[in-house]
Amino acid sequence: MEDFSTSALLVYDVQNEDGRNGKPRPFPFVPTVQSRRYAALLREVTGRPVICYKAAPAHAGDNFQKWLKETRRDFNLRYLSLVGSSSSDGDAPGPTLEKATQMTATVEDPGFEAIGGVTIPERHMAKGNEGRRLLQKTEQGMDFFVSQIIYRPGATVQMLQSYDQRCQEEGIDPSLLVLNFAPCGHRKTLQFMRWLGVDVPDAAEERIFSADDPVSASVKLCQDNLAQILKRTADLSVPLGVAAESVSKRSAEIDASVELLGVLQETVSDVSSEVVSVST
Repeated sequence: MEDFSTSALLVYDVQNEDGRNGKPRPFPFVPTVQSRRYAALLREVTGRPVICYKAAPAHAGDNFQKWLKETRRDFNLRYLSLVGSSSSDGDAPGPTLEKATQMTATVEDPGFEAIGGVTIPERHMAKGNEGRRLLQKTEQGMDFFVSQIIYRPGATVQMLQSYDQRCQEEGIDPSLLVLNFAPCGHRKTLQFMRWLGVDVPDAAEERIFSADDPVSASVKLCQDNLAQILKRTADLSVPLGVAAESVSKRSAEIDASVELLGVLQETVSDVSSEVVSVST
């Protein structure tokens, strides 16, 4: 961690999500420690800000409000990323994402310093409405968004263009959007990514698994995808960040996610310099 200028760490609120898409989960679900407890531990150990994810629909009644106050007061977490239900079956007992955002924004003494959410670029290609959804969430009070893992850069470009245009039309400053990437060096990992909803094109799969070192090939592909996104959105006003994660417990892929973070940061620097030199 000392080798990177990391602004914050992301801690997910891992759920079983057995109703996600009707398909069997590739890996068995293993319960984890509470996201806020682990986030507080990481903050204490690393000294870095931590963004704690929370699946608000999992809390019924006043439980979510109670959770919010405890998280801010007892765990001293300042940054929260809210996640809605993974399915549209309507069975979730807790508040909607909009209501959860409102509830989070009203926490006081102390309050949360930033509220975020997630975005799914591929949803824009399918429905054409992700830019509008981002605008609505921005208007509701979300300060930043973290994307789903990206393997289809064109979808991300289209989403960013739509979001930027809608913000300009409404006279609203766009929120920070963090582009999220992950290595993939094993077919079982790919299967799990797709189960999670990550859109990995067949061409990307072929490029990764035809290589002698699939993990390294996936890191290079992520680098190329980020460079493409940055170059094609250089004229937009949406502030961008980058993140790297591993969805696998395999040590090679975990190590590759650390390498990937450095590669992404270097790519941002290199492409930004290139874009500036071209524009002048």
